[in-house]
Amino acid sequence: MRPTIPALLKWQPQTFADAGTCASEAAEALDTAVGRAVTAFDSARSWRGLTHAAAQRRVGEEHDHADEVRNVLQMIADEASDAAVALTHARDHALRLLDTATDGGFRIAEDATVTHPDPDRAASAADLTGQITAALSTIDELDELYGTRLDGYTADLASMIDGQPDVTLPGGTMMDPDDAVMMLRSLTESQIRDVLEKMSPADVRRLVQANPHVMGNLPGVPFEWRIPANEVNIRNALAEEIRAGRGQGRRARTLREMLEPVADPTNPNPAAGDDGLVERQFITFVNTPRGRMVEMVGTLRRNTRNVAVYVPGTGTNMDSAGGDNRRAAAELAAQTDGPVFLYLDGDLPQDLVAATSTGYAAEMAPRLAVFGHELDAELAEHAPAAKSTFIGHSYGGSVVGTAEQLGLAPDRVIYASAAGTGILDLPHPAGVDRYALTFPGDPIHISQLLPFNPHGADPDTTADVTRLATGTVEIDGKTYVGGLKTHGGYWNDPDSTAFQNMVKVITGEEPVLHGRDRPSMPSLPTPPPAPPWWTRLFDDAGPPGPLPDIPLPRVPGLPRLPIPLPIPDVPLRLPR
Repeated sequence: MRPTIPALLKWQPQTFADAGTCASEAAEALDTAVGRAVTAFDSARSWRGLTHAAAQRRVGEEHDHADEVRNVLQMIADEASDAAVALTHARDHALRLLDTATDGGFRIAEDATVTHPDPDRAASAADLTGQITAALSTIDELDELYGTRLDGYTADLASMIDGQPDVTLPGGTMMDPDDAVMMLRSLTESQIRDVLEKMSPADVRRLVQANPHVMGNLPGVPFEWRIPANEVNIRNALAEEIRAGRGQGRRARTLREMLEPVADPTNPNPAAGDDGLVERQFITFVNTPRGRMVEMVGTLRRNTRNVAVYVPGTGTNMDSAGGDNRRAAAELAAQTDGPVFLYLDGDLPQDLVAATSTGYAAEMAPRLAVFGHELDAELAEHAPAAKSTFIGHSYGGSVVGTAEQLGLAPDRVIYASAAGTGILDLPHPAGVDRYALTFPGDPIHISQLLPFNPHGADPDTTADVTRLATGTVEIDGKTYVGGLKTHGGYWNDPDSTAFQNMVKVITGEEPVLHGRDRPSMPSLPTPPPAPPWWTRLFDDAGPPGPLPDIPLPRVPGLPRLPIPLPIPDVPLRLPR
């Protein structure tokens, strides 16, 4: 029920945060204790026989049971932490209204009725009454929301004293949750979705608690269940980092950041009392050395008109993606009013030498193609009018293009400073609107134009790809029309022509096409004759300015080219 003013003044939402910390510490203690027991059992190498087999079976059962309890405790920790943030903000908002009223000489009754001794201020008193009452109602709604969820987790714990209860499958079959998860792994994506949609939410929650790793990453599991499963996975990964003595390391910091609420870019004007913060939502999370993840930045709503998937380039990993890559995704989401999926479900090359390899694209593209089918299913259910755009930047363009060759068929594709259109000798699907943008003088041209480019065709000249204008970009306070820094600089300049063209493609507006924005270049001495591909390296407009003469080593068959070094994120394969 809605709190009274005296209750509001006494209430301390921080207790939710304290409870969440206790639950997290309990989960960690349980995990540590069971881990030590398993290690001790495994160290008894001389023990053999029927008794050992029975004990081993029992230890395995208890280990599985402890994992399920730990996962519920992590759910409680996550929900309590979120409740503390939301309720603290809502209470602070209500208290500010009370201060405003009392500072103005108004009187506030326990039920939030506001009065003033001056009859001429009756209208102001009524307005304050409405504002304070609305603030208290928001607190009541949040309290009910989080309280109901926490009550459900408490009931889950109570039901697990002797092991997790069976779940009911469609048709009435009862099955152990672990066995049910294994059964799901044998089904197709559409079959998995169909089974889970016919199960009760409480039973699907038990599947998440039984095996969050599978439920958080299994194609076919609806996003609404993958997100809470991966919250548990992230918390468990953080606990593992702490147990290993890496609690202050880079990965632990990344995991903590992934658990912190952030501003919703698709809700720039939250209502009064709403802090505008949302949980980060991960559709995929695997704690590999470089990390695998897919984050939905923004919110998918029934009236969503567009979504985008952004595959970044060389040098990106889970520990670095939370910086410029996520900021760019959030800006795209804000400007397009639709969610953007930051896609990193696989390893990308971490340096220029590694970027010459097609192995990363070969490993990552099949999962991206599957994700495209999953996204289609989500949109069909939750936002049927939405159009999808897949963007591959630099090496990410090779990943997107290869995924297309494997069957990915979104509404639109943008090859953004892309290394190529795919590593396979297979056609791209018909019916997809494709676009490319590359600044003049971007060193990615070298990869695009070299004979036998392992990453596929040059997207700027491919027949069914429309080339977009690039215009100018602001980088570190300077304006550029091309060159080395433009390879990725426009991702950090949301007002640039290139960024705005991506926004227009995503939203279905008419973008500015290449040819209408050719920069006015300074007069340069007539250069010596050069191969046609070298001329087009600078977009037929001449180089964007003098470049330092740092020659490459002489390689048979390759002209001596002035290339500014170092070149980040540029696949370069020299002929042998």
